[in-house]
Amino acid sequence: MNIQIAINPESESRAEHDLFRMACKLDDNWYIWMNRKLGFETDDDGSVNREVDCILYHREHGMLVIECKSNRISAEYDEKKKATVWKRAGEVITGRDPVDQVSSLIGPLHDYLKQVVKRPGSQRTYPLRVQWAVCFSDMDSMEGLPSLVLSRRRTLLRPDLLDVKKFENRLIDILQTKEASRNNKPFPNERLDDEALFSLLNFLDGSGMRYSESEMFKEADDVFQVKPTDIQQMLMDSISRNRRMKIEGVAGSGKSRMVEWEALHLSKMGKNVAIVCYNDLLADELKNSMKETLEKDRSVVAETYKEDGGFSYGRIDVHAYSEWCKTYVKAAKLDVTNKGDASEYYDHLLPAAFCKAQKILAKDKKKREQYFYDAVIIDEGQDLSSDWVDSIIALLKNDERGIVRFFYDPAQRLYGKRNGIENAQIAAMPVLVLNRTYRNTKSILKWVFKNTGFRLEPYNNAAAGNSVKEKYYTDPAEQVDLLLASYKELIAKNKLSPEDVLVVSMRSQGSSALKDLKDDRFIWNGVGNKRIVKDKVNIVSAHRIKGLDAAAVILVDVEEPKDPAKREDWKRRLLVGATRARKLLTVIRKK
Repeated sequence: MNIQIAINPESESRAEHDLFRMACKLDDNWYIWMNRKLGFETDDDGSVNREVDCILYHREHGMLVIECKSNRISAEYDEKKKATVWKRAGEVITGRDPVDQVSSLIGPLHDYLKQVVKRPGSQRTYPLRVQWAVCFSDMDSMEGLPSLVLSRRRTLLRPDLLDVKKFENRLIDILQTKEASRNNKPFPNERLDDEALFSLLNFLDGSGMRYSESEMFKEADDVFQVKPTDIQQMLMDSISRNRRMKIEGVAGSGKSRMVEWEALHLSKMGKNVAIVCYNDLLADELKNSMKETLEKDRSVVAETYKEDGGFSYGRIDVHAYSEWCKTYVKAAKLDVTNKGDASEYYDHLLPAAFCKAQKILAKDKKKREQYFYDAVIIDEGQDLSSDWVDSIIALLKNDERGIVRFFYDPAQRLYGKRNGIENAQIAAMPVLVLNRTYRNTKSILKWVFKNTGFRLEPYNNAAAGNSVKEKYYTDPAEQVDLLLASYKELIAKNKLSPEDVLVVSMRSQGSSALKDLKDDRFIWNGVGNKRIVKDKVNIVSAHRIKGLDAAAVILVDVEEPKDPAKREDWKRRLLVGATRARKLLTVIRKK
C-alpha cells in the first residue's frame, strides 16, 4: 500500500481505525489518505472545505471517498418533519447525515479534478472515476437502514473488513457501481500517466494544484527543511540524559543536522566537542555549517546576556578521520611516511600512529587540555573500522563521564570490510532509530525501492515530486551527450544554479565514462579535493558524496554488474547516489 496520509492517532472513531487497519493490507497499487482536509474553489465561485475520513485511489479503478461511522446507525422517515432522521445508538444525529456528508462532495470534487488530471500537452482531461461509500464497521447487516435511504452497494460493513482480498473486491465493486445516468454503466475511468498521477497525488497530499517545477522548488522548502526539524529536536532532547547513544537513521533522516544540534547543545554547556566522519567533503560541509550555526547562536546569546557577560561556549572541532590522525601525529612529532601505498597508509599506518600520538599527548597536562574532549560525535559511522572507532572514543578526557554519539546507517555501508557498527563499545550502547526520511520526494523513494529493494518511508507531508527521468545508453561514451542534455534541461526548466546540481557516478573517476569530460561548467571532485567547488557542477563518486545532497542529481555510470556477488554492493551505491537528490533525479543508465 502507499499510505500518503496516515490516520490521525487522536481519532476516536473506531470505524476509521478499522478501515485504516484493513487498508494497510492492500498492495502498492492502492493509495490511501486518512483524515484529509480538502480545500478547493468551485466553478460557481464557491469553495469546499471539508474533512474526509478516507480516500482510496487505484489507477485502474478510480477514486473512492469514504465516510466512517461507529456504533449502530439507523434511519427512519419522520412524517412530521417530512425528512429522514438518522440515529447513532438510538440518539438523533444532528447536522449532515452520513450519506449527504460524503455524496454531496463527489460532484464538486469530480469537477475540480478535471483541472488537475490533464492529458500530456493538452487541455483535455482524463476520465477519472470518483465514487463514494459509507463504512459501518460495527454493523453486520443493513438492518435499520432502508434501501431507499442507503443501498448495500454503497456500504462497507464488518464482514467486508475481515479479509483483505474480500475487502479489495468490495472496494472495486463499489467503484464500478452502475449509474442510471450512464445507461446503467459505471462511470468511466482511464489509467493516468505519471504526470497526471503526480498532479493528483500532489493535490490529495495537501499541496494543491501542481506547481511548475521552479515553483515546486520554493514551495517544498518548508516541507523538507522546517517540519521534520521539530521532530528531530524532540528526539535529540530525549537522548540528552544518556551518556552514550547510537543513532541509526536511514538516508535523509537528518542525521548530520542532528549532529550539529547536539554539538551546539553540548558546546553551550561548556563542553569541548570533537566531530568525526570519514568523508572529507562531509567534514568540510559540517565545519562550515557548524561555524555558521555557532555565529548565529552566539549573536543571540550575546544580545540576551550582554549586561551580565553571558557564558562561555566549549569549542567544536570538525575533521575527517584522516585529518584527525595527521593533526595528532604532527603534534606528537611522529614520523609516518606515505610510501605510495595509499591503502596501507590511510587504513593502517596512520590510524596506528594516531593511537600512539594520543598516548604521548595525554602525558602533557596542557596538551591533554588542548587535544582531548568532553564529548565525541561520530557521523556516518558505518564508514569506519572498529579499531578506528576505539581511537576516536579515546579522544575523551574522561572515559567514565565522556559523552559519545554514534550516527550510522547500515544500508549505506559501502566499505564491506569496515566493521565499526559491530565495535564492542558501540554495540553496548542503547539505540535510537530514525526510520523515516524527509530529504527526498516520494517519487524518488519509490524509484529507489523499485531498483534497490531498500524501502525508505517518508513523512506524510513529503512532496510527491516529479517522476524520476531515466535516459539510456548502449555505449558508455554516449553518456557525455546525455549528461549535457540533461543538465541543459534541468537549468532551463527549474532556473537552477550550478551548485544546485550534482553529478554522482557509480564509478571512481578513473573508470568513469566521464573521466575526460571537457566542459568548464563541470569539475571532477576526486580524492585530494577537500570541499565542494562552488559555481561549478561537481562530479563525484557515490563513495565520496555520502552525507551530502543537492536539489537535483544526475546519476551516471549506472551499469548493473553481471556477477551476482557484486550486486548487493552495487545496490547500496545506487541507494546512496539516488538519495542525494532532494527534489529532482535523472538517471543515465545502460540499456
